Amino acid sequence: MAANALANLEATALTSRSHNPFFRREQLKSLHDTLRREINSIRAAIRQDQNVTDAEATIEVATALRHLTEHYAQIDPKAELEREYRTTKAKSATDRTQPWGVVYIEPNLGHTPFLNVIEPLGAAVAAGSCVALKLENTRRALPSLLRSLLPKALQPDVFHIIATSPSEEASANLLSVLENTRVGRPSYSQLVSSCGSVIAVVDRTADLSSAAEALVAARFSFGGSSPYAPDLVLVNEFVERDFIEQVLRYAIRYLVTTTPNGSLNSTSQPKERTTTAALATLAENKDWQTDIITQGSTGAVIKLTNSYTTHVPLPPKSGASVLAISAVSSLDHAIDLIANNSNDRLSAAYHFAAPAHTKYLSQFIRSEVTFVNHIPPSLLLGPAAPVSHEVSVENRFRKEHFLRASPVLVRRSGTKGPTYTTGKYAEKLLEDAAQEIKEPKRAEWIAIGFFEQGILIGLGVGVEKVCGDMIAFLLLHDPAPDSFCLLATYNAKHSVARE
Repeated sequence: MAANALANLEATALTSRSHNPFFRREQLKSLHDTLRREINSIRAAIRQDQNVTDAEATIEVATALRHLTEHYAQIDPKAELEREYRTTKAKSATDRTQPWGVVYIEPNLGHTPFLNVIEPLGAAVAAGSCVALKLENTRRALPSLLRSLLPKALQPDVFHIIATSPSEEASANLLSVLENTRVGRPSYSQLVSSCGSVIAVVDRTADLSSAAEALVAARFSFGGSSPYAPDLVLVNEFVERDFIEQVLRYAIRYLVTTTPNGSLNSTSQPKERTTTAALATLAENKDWQTDIITQGSTGAVIKLTNSYTTHVPLPPKSGASVLAISAVSSLDHAIDLIANNSNDRLSAAYHFAAPAHTKYLSQFIRSEVTFVNHIPPSLLLGPAAPVSHEVSVENRFRKEHFLRASPVLVRRSGTKGPTYTTGKYAEKLLEDAAQEIKEPKRAEWIAIGFFEQGILIGLGVGVEKVCGDMIAFLLLHDPAPDSFCLLATYNAKHSVARE
């Protein structure tokens, strides 16, 4: 089934039918219209499948529809027509691009599943590609609803839903979007969402209240399932107690969810099971001692303590509403803990500290993206950004991800290119290339580094001692009033300097 569907899509891609800007706008509008007419059904399905509030489900649907609207608005048929016919006017089209052809999307349905499907789907359609979307046959409400809605919105020769992953041979010519699959070394034809840990560092110089508020929201929003929720918070031991007090202040509204009549919300039951399972997993970890600070029906705040004096692997990535906090003695301690963990880069790093300290942290903690003294709320929506690509807070998958550069370079008629075979041209080329590189003079502040400063301070102390010895020698051999005046002046100057 998957092989036949991919073959049909590849046949359509060869016709370049989906490249037409009017066709792409038509498909995006049809998709938007189909989904907006079923907003209530989509929200209900999200609520049924996920541990989210009504507001969070609404935000997810609104964000997905907004992406489709933006893709539609960005298609400019007039500009694309001008670019297409630029070569007929003897002009180069250095910015020309072409769609990949067929895109295979394997979404992460464990977090904001509707957005995780629509975001790459809309971007691929806007780029002019045909799409194969993997949705397994399941009893979950949202996948079943999407299997019904999407084929009505998009034409069958440019869009197919498949239940199984394509074979390696069939994937050779596809651009694969893998939101929930770990790939060691992604190829150029794979957009693989980052699956690394997310670590926050809170220094003693941080605004503890704002740091706690941002980290609590990131960990507990959307059922704690966001790939950018912090897996571990490393806080300076001198402010640990104050920081935990601020965390408890902001976490209370997430840990107990009630209905308007005061009864426990039904969504708290699966959350409680997820939280309990996560705590059990952490308790089995021999490298870390787990102490529960507080636990509610929908989450927990815990303290982790390293059981050994040496560095140990960090706790595993979590998809539960559990905020883990661990004390560190310094910024270097935090850096060493993270660096010792593995060769993988973090999916994200959050640094809360004074500007100079955040520069130091971001320099030595490797991550796909770093946020200083804030966590954008929109970051918590959608899948993780693809590895080794620029991270966009608003759109993890953009139209540019689904395009390939295909420039056209034109030489105007009547112009004559260089003749590389002539000896004269070759000698001139070599003469220019062999010119000595003239190094610009470095600024003085660059030349004086840490060790140079130490040397200069040492020389200054030495000169001061020598001058003092010389004056003392003169006084012993010529105890004249002028010598005593000289000594008094010298001592006065240097006592002021020391102060």
